[in-house]
Amino acid sequence: MELPTTNMLRQVPYRKRLKVGDVFRLAYPGNKFIFGQIISLSASVGGFDNCIKIYVYDFITSDAEYLVNLSSKKLMCEPLFVNLLGFSRGYMPIIANMHLPDSSCADEWCFHDVPFKKYLDENGIELTKPKQNIGTWGLSNYLVLDDLISKKLDLPLVDD
Repeated sequence: MELPTTNMLRQVPYRKRLKVGDVFRLAYPGNKFIFGQIISLSASVGGFDNCIKIYVYDFITSDAEYLVNLSSKKLMCEPLFVNLLGFSRGYMPIIANMHLPDSSCADEWCFHDVPFKKYLDENGIELTKPKQNIGTWGLSNYLVLDDLISKKLDLPLVDD
């Protein structure tokens, strides 16, 4: 089966059981590595249960094994709720497990529920007004993540 084209480079498929706190690595052309972390394995979003909530940190390095204290870093993009495909297809291999950040991004982010035209917190509770940073309320995947990161890296988006 041919996989969709991405700017994100395929690494090693990861098919072990995921754990909260797992740190994954994203690889991009030009020897650029970005790290993210699994925040929840049981998020419910957009009518889907057991979604994987991830943070991707605004930290780029040329060292594939270099890990810093991720909790001290800001997010590169909105928190995402994803499925397993990015992990099992080798785009998001797990390289470590670290403690979760002491504070979530709940104070900084909310999510727009497009069909119902409302703003929600990370638990799906409606907010009276949006927060400064707005993500999308719905299930995403590694292709959506690739588009978000590609924009930040000024890479041309891959046609679907």
